[in-house]
This record gives sequence, C-alpha cells and structure tokens, in this order.
Amino acid sequence: MKKKIAIFTNGWNDDYLDFAIEGVRRRAAEDNVDVFIFLDYTSYDKTPEELEGELNILNLPRFEDFDGVLLFGNTLNNAGENQILREKILEAKVPAVCLEYELDGINCIRTENTNGMRELMEHLITVHNCKDIFWVSGPEDNDDSIARYNVLVEVMEKHGLTFDPANSFNGYWSYAIVEDQFPAVIAKMEKLPDVFVCANDNMALAVCTVLEKAGIDVPGDVKVTGYDNLMSGNHFSPVLTSVDRGWDERSYQAADSLIGLINGEPDFGDKVYDSKFDPGESCGCSLGNDGLKLQRDARKRAFLIPVERTIFDWHLIVLDDAVAHVKNTDDIYTAYKNTWEANHVYEGDEFYVCLDQDFVDSMEGEVFCRTTGYSDELDVIYGMKDGVTVPRQKVSVNVLAPYYDGSSTETSVYVIVPLHMGAECFGYYVCRNNQKLIKDFYLNSLIRHVAYGLERAQQNINLENLNKVLADISVRDELTGLYNRMGYEKIVIPYLDDLRRSKTKSVIMVADINKMKEINDKHGHLKGDMAIKTVANVIKSSIPATWKAVRYGGDEYVIIGNYDVPVDVQSVKEEIIEKTGSVSVELNMPFRIGVSVGYVIIDPENTLEYEEYFRMADEAMYDMKREAHEND
Repeated sequence: MKKKIAIFTNGWNDDYLDFAIEGVRRRAAEDNVDVFIFLDYTSYDKTPEELEGELNILNLPRFEDFDGVLLFGNTLNNAGENQILREKILEAKVPAVCLEYELDGINCIRTENTNGMRELMEHLITVHNCKDIFWVSGPEDNDDSIARYNVLVEVMEKHGLTFDPANSFNGYWSYAIVEDQFPAVIAKMEKLPDVFVCANDNMALAVCTVLEKAGIDVPGDVKVTGYDNLMSGNHFSPVLTSVDRGWDERSYQAADSLIGLINGEPDFGDKVYDSKFDPGESCGCSLGNDGLKLQRDARKRAFLIPVERTIFDWHLIVLDDAVAHVKNTDDIYTAYKNTWEANHVYEGDEFYVCLDQDFVDSMEGEVFCRTTGYSDELDVIYGMKDGVTVPRQKVSVNVLAPYYDGSSTETSVYVIVPLHMGAECFGYYVCRNNQKLIKDFYLNSLIRHVAYGLERAQQNINLENLNKVLADISVRDELTGLYNRMGYEKIVIPYLDDLRRSKTKSVIMVADINKMKEINDKHGHLKGDMAIKTVANVIKSSIPATWKAVRYGGDEYVIIGNYDVPVDVQSVKEEIIEKTGSVSVELNMPFRIGVSVGYVIIDPENTLEYEEYFRMADEAMYDMKREAHEND
C-alpha cells in the first residue's frame, strides 16, 4: 500500500497554494506518495457560526490513517487551526512538518522574516529617501507580522529615524478588510507618508486600489510595498515591490523532509531559509526584462479573467437552477447528473459530493444537522470518475475519497473542502488531480454555490414532505388513522380504478360494529370511540399491506384490495371478527365488541358500477348483522 500524506491549509491564499502544492506534488511523485489536502476558507471577518462550519473539516480525517502530516502553517492562523492541528498530530504521534510557522513539538521548514524585510527597508530609505513610513500590519499577535514590524523599526532607528506607532493600521492579512476600512484612514491624513509598508501582498494590493480610487498615484504620490511576492502582485499595475520567500522550493523541501521522517530519519527541529527583497514599480523602481514579460502576461490576463469569470458564473447559475425545484434526494442525484454530464470542465474528471448522513436525514425532518464531526456513513449524492457518472452510494467516512486506489502507480492529489451553511455540516466536496481549481477562488465559489443549492434542496424537500403530511392529514380519520370519506374519494376509488384497468380482480369488504348505539348509551361516547378505534386497529392488522381501509362513517368501515394473488377473503373476514372479540377481552373492556362483515369480489370484465358492488357487500354485512341480533 502506497504512502499517504495529509496537508492542511487555508484556501484564500490561492497564489501561494499554486506554488506550494506544486512543490509538494513534485516531491510526492518521486516516491509515488498520495496527497490529501484538507482546505478551509476561514478569515477574520467571518461569523463564529461560519468559522465553526469551516473548521469542522479538521475533524474529518483520522490522523493515524496517514503516514505524515504537512501544515501550511502561515495560512492557518485565522481561527486557531494551527493549535487544533498540533494537538491532533501529537496525539496521533504521526510524523509532521509545519511550513512557515513554528509549533512546539513539530518540525518546521520556514523562511525567516528579517533578511528580505531588512533589504526592503534599506532600499526604501537609502535609494528612495523614505523617512515618513506607515505600517499596515497583520494580526497583532501574529509572529510573522511582529517580526517584520520589528525589522522596520530597527532599520529606521539605524538611519536615525523614529517610527510613530500612530502610523499603523491592522489589516488582519485581509484584502477585504483593508479595502473596506482603509479609505477612512486615508481621509483623516493631513499629508501622505512617503511609503505604505504592508505586512503582506494582499493588503498592499488593497492599499494600492484604495489609493487609486482616491485619485492618489502609486508610486508618484506615495510608494507601496508588500511581502510574499504573490503572482497577483507581479501582474498588478504598478508591479508590486515585495519580499520573495521561495515557496515552490520551500514546499518541495518540506515534503522532502516529511518523507524523510516517514522513512525513519530523526526529527530535525527548525530549518530556516533566507527571504529576498524583490523590487518592483510600486516603490518607484523600473522593471527588467523579466518584469516586462510579467507585465505582458498581466495584460493578457486582465482580458481573460473577466471572460473566464463570466463563463464560470453561467456555470454556477446552471448548477443553482439544477437543484432549485427538487422534491427528494433522488432528484438531487438526477439534477447533478444532468448538469455535470453536460459540463464538468471546472470540476475535472473525478470529483464527489459526499453528504453527511445526518444532513440527508434532516431533509426528511428526522434529525438535525450535526455541527461537530461527521456521521460514520456518507451518502455520495453525486460522483464522477474518469468523466463518467458513478452510481449513488453509501461509503464509510474513513474512505474520504470514493474509489481511492492505494495501489496505483500514479501519484494522486485530492482536495477536500467542507460543505456547510453556518455551523451546520452538509458534508464535503472532494476532487482528484484538479488542485488548479483553487486558483482565483474558483473552488470557493463552486463550493459556496453547491452548499447554497443543497440548503435550498433541503428546504424544498422539507416543504414537500410537510405538504405530504398535510395532504395525508386531510384524507385520514383523526380517531382511527384510516382513510376518511375524502380519502375514499381521492385515494381509494382511484386505487380501485387502477385495479380494474389492469384487469385485476378486487374485493370490496364492508364492516360494521354490532350494537354500537347500545355501547354509547350504556357506557358513554368515550368508550364508543374506544370500540371504533379498536376495530380499526384490528382491521389494519388483519388485511394485506396493499389493501386500503376506510372509516366510512360512524362505526362503518370499507375495505378495498387486490385479488390477483391467492388471498382467502373469507379467512380475512373471519380474522377480523375473531380478533375483534378477543381484543375486547384482552383489554378488559366492560363490553364485548362484535362486528359484522360482508364482501363481494369484483370481476374487472364485469361492467357493474362500484355503487352496485358496494350495495351488494353492504347487504352481505347486514345479513350477518341481522343473524347476530337474532341469535343474541
């Protein structure tokens, strides 16, 4: 059986993941190791319920089922993932490496925060004469952000400059937070600083965007720098000045070190590599040939992204519409089958929508969705392998990826993402060898739409079931649970019509409680109701499952059923009569219940009306009733 490693990461860092996953994949392929990526989309601006739903993916894998674990630790600080995962790793005693983040007891491969940052600050001060510096930080308690800030202060002091702590803004690593809140910061400034130094590229890109909207030119009016050297920063205009961390190389080294641990090599503790300053246009530097090529690529990309996004949005709309009107879970499978067989260019040729069994049951109103962990069994509501739809199936939660082949000679990369709404767990989505779907947030958009569609499907199915319950109530007798007169007209008679059309013999049986008026007069109507209910229960337990019973009125019952199989109608009649008498004794009733029963067989070739058959069965019942009264 081939080796398996689990990777945990946040999906918002798509540029980083593009390099990092490829580095891991290259190293894993050398030893034919399979890679399972457990990916969440936590962020600082999500609600507690959303965070709970995202973090539940950490509860999915059994760590002892993997030969090693790799954490992309620099992405796992939004909701405390690093500490959660550290405890799970140490408990399972599985070899582990954390990339770009130090965790006690776990080996670490990281790029230091000082060398590249120091080069950047020296460049700003000595080349561009920057003195008034504004700091856009990551979270206040984040070690990377703190280390980069400390270098900023250190280099400024070296050159006789003092950093003013008031010239700072906490962007929490987030483009969205900076884009939303930074305009107010700019508006309050009496004058612009010389440079906005940002703790990562996402925030730097947001600062550039805010400044442009405010009519402020970068780098003409103010300079902006980032950190991480994202591809989006290289494609931006102006090209972003940043610090490069060599992610492709670092991730390859991390995977190589992890495989070494798996193969018995000793723990290595903490390996540190240098970061490097990478100048760009946003600090006022000109581009070399490599930079000009990046700009040409960026212009092409600027045209293609809106076109691609529009096409992708249409794909999502089709996906939404597919499950908009489902009435049961089988409809969900059919809707997805029709949609994804027509177009699965984004999803790839192998992917699965795995629903938690509690979520499936919640569609029937039987249970509530779980918020922690996953059911032992999953319902693969839709799956595609090698471009072909696979049957809907149930799998153990420990399988993770249906049809996983642990003996394959090809390295597989599985991406597993939670499906949820708020804290409620729907299940997860898993795809094979399609990690490029993460890029440009396509995966996040796809998953969100699948989750919204499933929530809508759940609501539709719940409503459909409620309507069925309400419809059933309208045709059921409240006291006995048998069909009432409306049920007789809407359900039983159409059933009888179907039997006649199919040339099937049928039976009409009429039953009536003997001396019902005497029971009511002597013992009261509550006891009379008990007698009516008792006979109804006897009828339900005595007739074949396909037959239908009606409380036709008062203490009178009508029973209709098929006669195409050997059914001894006389035996059914006698069982109803005998059981009725014995049950009243067993229940210690103050009276003995007697019942009269008559029936008639309907020949489908006979053209008599139902009313005539009913009259004949009724007469047979009254013949028995008269005999019972005469013999009493």
